[in-house]
Amino acid sequence: MPDIRVIVGLDFGTTYSGYTYCHREATEDIMYTTNVTWPNAGDNISYKTNTVLRYDDSLRNVESWGQSALSKPPDRRVAVNKREKVLELFKLHLGNLSDELKEKYKLTINYKVAITDYLREIGKHIKDTIKDVSDEARWEIDFMENVLLVLTVPAEYTQKEKATMRKCALDAGLIDDLDSKKLEFTTEPEAAAIYCKDNVLKEHDLATSGTIFMIVDCGGGTVDLTTRKLLNENQLGEITERAGKLLWTNAVYGPKFLPKC
Repeated sequence: MPDIRVIVGLDFGTTYSGYTYCHREATEDIMYTTNVTWPNAGDNISYKTNTVLRYDDSLRNVESWGQSALSKPPDRRVAVNKREKVLELFKLHLGNLSDELKEKYKLTINYKVAITDYLREIGKHIKDTIKDVSDEARWEIDFMENVLLVLTVPAEYTQKEKATMRKCALDAGLIDDLDSKKLEFTTEPEAAAIYCKDNVLKEHDLATSGTIFMIVDCGGGTVDLTTRKLLNENQLGEITERAGKLLWTNAVYGPKFLPKC
């Protein structure tokens, strides 16, 4: 796509989310920048912010998102359980969640609405960041025309779940057409493998054909293991079939996943 001038990699996670972006100049030089500043976070620097939403009393409007959604003190004058207004772990409901876990992590708002709301809020931050950088560099960037958004998804997501994510991205204003080619998906293990190939292996002088490495991706909602091999011409091969499980790893990683490995 020759009209693409900015590429954004968005890691929308179960418990934490973040993004990296790069500008493509005419020279084809690419410089990656990972966002480390977030709304209402002061001078705190972090690659990720919480995948959390805080709604108003009507549960229709987002008051705050990310880390700031957790830091706001509850209003003791209002007899409303603060946990009803703060939404977490809503991404879990997009996966193949068991009835038991659906009940355990039951939401006060439809999970598709929550996903859309979160993508809209982090999308505003992405757009503002790109605009600031583009204005400083005197680049004219039209988000819908010149930005390619690459969204990471768990490897076990089906086409149905990806379609749901695409619809949420559309409703969040990240794309302007449901079939837009300006939104692509990549699996989380694949993204991690490419990063290791282009960075970690080189740092340890292992970027040679035949090197085998394992990716252990322990996220907030899924755990994935895969073993890859570096082939000729900087290509990647898969040594073992991916093994993964949909979990809330903060609570059940040890007792439920490790015995199955």
